Amino acid sequence: MPDSAFVAVGAASGLGSALLGSVGPLTAPFFQAKGFTRAHRHQAACALLMHAAKLTAYGVGNLLTPRVLLLGAAMTPATVTGAWVGKKIMIKISDRMFVILVETGLVAAGLLFLTGIA
Repeated sequence: MPDSAFVAVGAASGLGSALLGSVGPLTAPFFQAKGFTRAHRHQAACALLMHAAKLTAYGVGNLLTPRVLLLGAAMTPATVTGAWVGKKIMIKISDRMFVILVETGLVAAGLLFLTGIA
């Protein structure tokens, strides 16, 4: 996949993120196809920029109410803990197992989405 295709992926993921909230499972295959694996920080950097833009837009749109900010702050410890545990697991598994886990997660997320469960 050419580098220029990431512009389209970025635009689509930005729109999808605004509409759906999280598009990580939808963008992961593009990063994997490009050869970016767990050792790369590209996807995390893209997600950080996207979330910063979303926070700015939500702030400008007066959508960041005190209740929303409180709920976000309440979820932060779980998010940080999950990322920390995931990193500990990731460094102990092979690249092949990592790809299998990501692809299994993508299939599960797709099935949940199609069935309307999640």
